[in-house]
Amino acid sequence: MTARTQPNPRIQWDGTTWLVRLPVQDGNILEAKWNPGLTYVVRVREAGTDAWSFGFETPLTHFSFIDLKPDTEYEMQVRAKNAAGEGEPSLIRMRTNPAGSTDNVIPFPKR
Repeated sequence: MTARTQPNPRIQWDGTTWLVRLPVQDGNILEAKWNPGLTYVVRVREAGTDAWSFGFETPLTHFSFIDLKPDTEYEMQVRAKNAAGEGEPSLIRMRTNPAGSTDNVIPFPKR
């Protein structure tokens, strides 16, 4: 008798659709796909500089940045995006601690 290995759970975002695959006890896989319809375009820069980062698009409404400079102020620009395009930016300022992190998850501004 051969032991059957259970596949790992998988969460995937391809820029338009979420795919979630979860193994269940009977050996089958539960799969769900959906298109959120609303995403966010996020850009960041060190305060006082002109250029925004290239940015990224995400359907998630909370996030953490890693590898930031310690004790440094940053500006973040968030734009909601749907089929009609990108909305006006919301701006957030944050300062990292001496270790280079913000000590918390940054929620997106409410629209």
